[in-house]
Amino acid sequence: MKFKSTLIIALLVLSSCTKQASKDRKGNVSIDSESYPIENSKLKNCHFKFPFPSYTFGATIEPNIILCDEGVPKKVEILTPAPLPSGIQFSPNTLNLIGTANERVIQAPYDFYLENESGYAIIKIQISIQ
Repeated sequence: MKFKSTLIIALLVLSSCTKQASKDRKGNVSIDSESYPIENSKLKNCHFKFPFPSYTFGATIEPNIILCDEGVPKKVEILTPAPLPSGIQFSPNTLNLIGTANERVIQAPYDFYLENESGYAIIKIQISIQ
């Protein structure tokens, strides 16, 4: 019972804390750089690590991650009506193209729609499997 009451007291103390601007030695108010909740910035300069990958038929591909200079995609969809080549999948959890290339293709273009709370981006990739 003592543990529960200590935990409740700790939660009450933490919930009563607030972030306030602090003062420097001269008494000037400075604004904290942290804010809660942390907002996701707009997606900027998003691209696949390898925008023109060339894979070997029957081989496991090197994971190809989506990278952004700013922002983190929370939702990703493939816009291209054709599915990815057989054996290659997109992992929304890791933002990676993964798998084993089981279909030969030459420069197949794909468009990906990326979205987060602050906006969206469309990125392109061109896949070859020989």
